[in-house]
Amino acid sequence: MSEESLADKKFPSDITSRERAIFEVGIKLGALYHIAMGLPISKDPTTITSIETALANSIKTQPYVTDVKVAINLKKVKGTKSHQFDYSQINSSLLEATIHLKYKDIAVTGVIEWNEDLNYPLMFIKEIQ
Repeated sequence: MSEESLADKKFPSDITSRERAIFEVGIKLGALYHIAMGLPISKDPTTITSIETALANSIKTQPYVTDVKVAINLKKVKGTKSHQFDYSQINSSLLEATIHLKYKDIAVTGVIEWNEDLNYPLMFIKEIQ
């Protein structure tokens, strides 16, 4: 029996592929968000790019993920590293991400983005195919 079949057995038989795909993208969005919070950063674009890439690559290793894009809003980063203690940390308002995954025949795109009106890092399903 394949690993996928073993994993599928843990879910109730009446869970649809669509529901499972939505569940899977939600897990990945939550993981990405909580991995990123508090990471030290500065306005150095090279550092920001390497952190974005590392976060995306980390989530890409998880089951069913087909692509991940992570962006840290450099305009909102305060630390310039003008002295050794001058750095910032990733917080909710800095992180934007898009996760694409495919479970069986269902493709789902989930997003994390800061919502100014709610003052909250909103995670939502952008598309289901």
